[in-house]
Order: sequence, then structure tokens, then C-alpha cells
Amino acid sequence: MPAPFSRLRLDEPVVVAVPTRNRPTYLAALLSSLLYQSYPHWSLVINDSSDEPVAEHGALADLLVLMRSTGHGVTVVRTDTGWDRHQRAMDAAPAGAELLVRVDDDVLLTPTYLETVLKPFHLFPERPLAAVGGCAPEGHYHAMDLDVQLLEPGWLSTPTEPTWRLQGHWYVQNEVLEVESLLGHSIAYRRSAVEAVGGWAVPGYSQHAFREESDLCMRLRAARYDIMVTTEALAWHLYAPSGGSRTVSKGPQGVMLDRADEALMAPDEVRFRERQNALDLPAGQPLRRYKMRDLERGWRRPRPMQSWVGRLKNRRHAFLRRVKKELLNLARSAGRA
Repeated sequence: MPAPFSRLRLDEPVVVAVPTRNRPTYLAALLSSLLYQSYPHWSLVINDSSDEPVAEHGALADLLVLMRSTGHGVTVVRTDTGWDRHQRAMDAAPAGAELLVRVDDDVLLTPTYLETVLKPFHLFPERPLAAVGGCAPEGHYHAMDLDVQLLEPGWLSTPTEPTWRLQGHWYVQNEVLEVESLLGHSIAYRRSAVEAVGGWAVPGYSQHAFREESDLCMRLRAARYDIMVTTEALAWHLYAPSGGSRTVSKGPQGVMLDRADEALMAPDEVRFRERQNALDLPAGQPLRRYKMRDLERGWRRPRPMQSWVGRLKNRRHAFLRRVKKELLNLARSAGRA
């Protein structure tokens, strides 16, 4: 079992770690959203591998000056590697910083993101909670019903099939869910837990580091740490089309990964499966979910992932779809008559 954690303060300092490469406009949006966070106790570490250093880019330089002048620490380190970019950012965090929030450079945080992604650490102080993820959907998505979506196969990540679906959407309910793996983009970690399982980076992955979060979560779970997602913590994944570690195309139907990059990421999947087979992962324990309003009242009533509420909602939706279809058929028949 993991060693007990020390209790975090309500004003616990947080280090926001951002790797970036050739995305100055998207990085400027992220930094602007940091300045408006409701949680004020943060500092920034940027791991920069851009062709033009971010500290020399006009708007970014001004934002960094503003952060420092408003009391936020700012550290910029330069590296050229890709597979260990998050490890380098973590290593640059001040000594003693226990909470690290790793954020991609093309994510826009909502003003309460830091405040809400940290809540589960305080709501479950007795548990070996190592990491908490929020939701980072594309901007054109609409809020979904978590009760209904969790009935769909493959909505939750598993050790064998990590998926983006849970965290790649947002929901009308504010809940905390136990999970086995996290999607990247925006995750809060306890530094001591990450260090206890060997750190972030693993040699053997490519510059794309396609499975880096999956690998870390797998090691945390093998060491019997807990991982959670809070749907209350919302960020928008803007998807920069280039820069970073991969290239995407953007259209009305959403984001598509460049096929060349997709092929280059295949060895990362092979490496991940090899490492997965060598680990002793916990099995068979059912995952639970908690309503945020219950937790804030001090109630710890867990709910099963798939509930009767969702099944009732599904039946209601199916009934309404049938009624709508019948009404359309009647209208067409009346029109032909």
C-alpha cells in the first residue's frame, strides 16, 4: 500500500507545468486564462522547445511580466526533447511543491478550473489519491447527461483500453468518479506519488509520447494509488493544428489526427503494451461515483457507474424518439392525402 499522504492546506501552492512548442497564440490564451483563476495560489513553469523562445515573443513576454507583477512565480526552461517534456517541467518546479497541474499549451482553462480540480484532494484526504483529471472537450461540444453516457460501452478508460471519451466531453452533473486511467491535457498530480512510481517520463517512447499519461496512470494503479475525475473542472481543448507533438486538421465534424503522425505513434502503443504486461495491476474492484453536492455536505454515498436512473432516462429518450417518429409519419401521411 502507498505511504500515507500529508494533508494538503486549503491554500496549498500549486505549480502549473506547461510544455510548449511553436504555439505562441494558443499559449497566450492559456496564460490569459491562468491570470483569471479563482484559485490564486499558483506559480508557472514553462518547458519551452519553440523555435522562437516564448520569453522573446511580444504578447507572451508581456503576460509573463504581468504574472510576476501580480505575485505569481514564473520559471521558463528550454529543452529540445519531446518524450520527457513533462518530466523536465516537473523537475523545474520549486523544491517542496507537492501539487503539480500539468496543462497542454492549447487548452483554455475556465476561471474555476484550478479550484475545482483540487477539490477531490481535500474531499478524500484519507485516500491515497495521486491524480485528478478534469474534462477538456472541444469547444463546439454541448453538455451531456453523465447518467446516460456511462451506459455506453467504452465510456470509461480501462488499463487495457485507455480512452478519451469520459474526459473529452462535459456534463450537466458535477460528480467525482473513480477511474483507472486519465486523458492528458489538464491533470493535477501529487508530486510525491509520481516520484514514487518512477517519475513521469519513460525511456523508449517516441517524441509523440502518445501513451505517457496512460503509462503513468498504469504505474500509479499498480502501486495501489487512487485516480479520479471531477466533471466540475472544465477546460476547453482548442486543438492547435500544428506545433506541439502532433498535427491535426480541423473541420465542422471535429478534429482529425494527421495520418503520418498516427503511423509514427504506433510504436508508442507497442511499448505501452509491453510495459503493461509486466505490471501487477489491481483487478475486479468496482469503480464508484459521487455527487459533488453530497461530498460538499460531508456525505460519502457512492453510486455505481451504471445506475437505474440512467436506464430510466434511456427508456424515456427512446419513448420520445418513437413518439416523434410517429408524429412525423402522421404529418407526412396527412401531407400526401
